This record gives sequence, C-alpha cells and structure tokens, in this order.
Amino acid sequence: MISDLHAFAVIAVISVVTIALRVAPFFVLGKPDSDGQVNGYLRYIGEKMPTGVMVLLVAYTIKDLNVTVYPYGLPTLVSLVVAAVLYWKTDNSLLSIGGGVALYMTLVNGVV
Repeated sequence: MISDLHAFAVIAVISVVTIALRVAPFFVLGKPDSDGQVNGYLRYIGEKMPTGVMVLLVAYTIKDLNVTVYPYGLPTLVSLVVAAVLYWKTDNSLLSIGGGVALYMTLVNGVV
C-alpha cells in the first residue's frame, strides 16, 4: 500500500504536468497580433482540427462493428446517421452529439 505522501506527490506531479501542457501553446505560439490576428498555422489548425478529430472518433467507433450478428450494428449506425443529420440541419455540434448519444443509449438499453 502506498503512503499518503506518495499519493499526494503523484497527484501533484500529474497536476503540474497537466497545467503545463495546457499553458504551453500560449508560450510557444505567442500572443495574437495587435489587431487580434493569430498566425497562419494556428488558424489552419483551428479550422481543420475539429473535422479531423470527429473523423477519427467515428472511425474508432465503427472499426470493430460486427454487422453479421444481431443487432447487426443497427444502434450504432442509426445513431451515427441521426447525429450526422442533426448536425447538417442545425449546425450545432452539442445537439448532434447529445442527440446521437441519447438515441444510441435508448436503442442499446431499451429497444434492442
């Protein structure tokens, strides 16, 4: 069993590293220009990263989906389509993700 001091030290180190990683981009990339513009690389990352992250999350979600066994992946696929349509119609990420997750949980726990 670890001592209280050891547990506190581990939590302190993890906290410092987490805070440092959150603050590091501000020091590395610098402050915005006087007119509030950020450099081109940061603007490019800000535009492309959300789409890339969502594509990776969707790919990770469906990579092990087995469509040959009941329920044939229907809860996942139906929820994915509903989330995509919600985002397409409303352009609201929070609504589409929340709606997709709520539908998936309902289908998995209540219907299928």
